[in-house]
Amino acid sequence: MADVNLIPAARLARKRRNTRLYIWAAILGAYGMCLIASSATLQALRVSEDRSLNGQRANLARQVEQDNQELLEIRKELADARVARETTRAIRHQPDWSRLFLGLSERLGDEIVLSQCRLATLTADNRIVGEQWTESMPVRPLGEMLKECRHTLQLSGFGKSQESVSQFVLRLEGTGLFKSVRLTSSCRQTFLEREAVAFSVECQFKGA
Repeated sequence: MADVNLIPAARLARKRRNTRLYIWAAILGAYGMCLIASSATLQALRVSEDRSLNGQRANLARQVEQDNQELLEIRKELADARVARETTRAIRHQPDWSRLFLGLSERLGDEIVLSQCRLATLTADNRIVGEQWTESMPVRPLGEMLKECRHTLQLSGFGKSQESVSQFVLRLEGTGLFKSVRLTSSCRQTFLEREAVAFSVECQFKGA
């Protein structure tokens, strides 16, 4: 006896259609989950790559900063070496100032005591040589500049009396080394529990 399907054909068609829809829905859902998982993986990889690149950039920036600092230090060392070389060349042709101070000590006598002795080399604009070079070296060679400079000797100390100070100034003039010897200040002060005359003298060398 043959089987007879009593289910209407329309219902069977609708059932088969629903079955196919369920299958496609499952496939699309799985595909969507795969896309989401892939997107999340790519995003994680991108974040990791960005972090790696940022880390490399930071390391590179630190290395550049360190190299720049080392370069500045090398330039400073080179500038210092240049100053030392120029100074050595320049002072090679300068007078032997030790002989000056030896002769100066012989002219103090018994009534003069020096508290300060300063030898200065001045430029044409009355600036002490070296003060303007704290930031940069001069363009011209130091030896050439020193030829145009003048030297001054500044002395400060105490004399037993005003007369002894005046005689000391005369002895300095008598050396023949100075173009001018000028008593810039003098006043009475107590020195070693005794009254004395504090003085300052400025001497300008000949040829300056």
